[in-house]
Amino acid sequence: MNTSLVGRQLELTDAMKVHIQSAIETLKKYNLDIISVRVVVSPDEKKGFIVEFSINIAHKNTIVVKQDDKDMYAAVDLAVERAKKVLRRYHDKITDYQVEKDSGDDSIEEFDEIIPMELELYKPLAHEDAVEVLKDSKRDFLVYNDYEDSVKVLIKNKDDIVKVDIEDEKSLTIESALEKIKSENKSLMIFIDESGRTRVLHKIRNSLFGLY
Repeated sequence: MNTSLVGRQLELTDAMKVHIQSAIETLKKYNLDIISVRVVVSPDEKKGFIVEFSINIAHKNTIVVKQDDKDMYAAVDLAVERAKKVLRRYHDKITDYQVEKDSGDDSIEEFDEIIPMELELYKPLAHEDAVEVLKDSKRDFLVYNDYEDSVKVLIKNKDDIVKVDIEDEKSLTIESALEKIKSENKSLMIFIDESGRTRVLHKIRNSLFGLY
């Protein structure tokens, strides 16, 4: 598999290249004939970073996934998760087609989807101010930055508002965090990703999740 990493109006650091290359390696587990993967990273004044994955698979249309995020590493992770869903569909179709045909099973498998979410409040907030903002809103939780530029989460708990802490100090991939929130049947969790950034994953509805 040939790989090409390109920075447009941006010089990719060694750390960026290692992260992107590691993400590409995870695509191999589906045992598909991937000929080449091209990743283009470019800065964007409003969105932060735009990452584009172009995955060329033998005898298939090229898969193109574009993802933006304020954090380049997060954009890469989200793009890879979306690409994995497509590859998993290809893999399952190839390996399960004959079984489904023989059994007459026409059911459609439901895939999880993660969509990037942006903070509504860009200016830092003190805890007391964040509590008031959540009280005055109709939302069940609030994600914001404090004055130390740390991501914090508040949730409404009956008549009170409480802070949500990081459950595990160990870093998690977005895929691992998704599996955890599903297995533990939670609606919201806060975790540290592989780049050391605090992330918030929450369930919007069945198989649809938002990621701050």
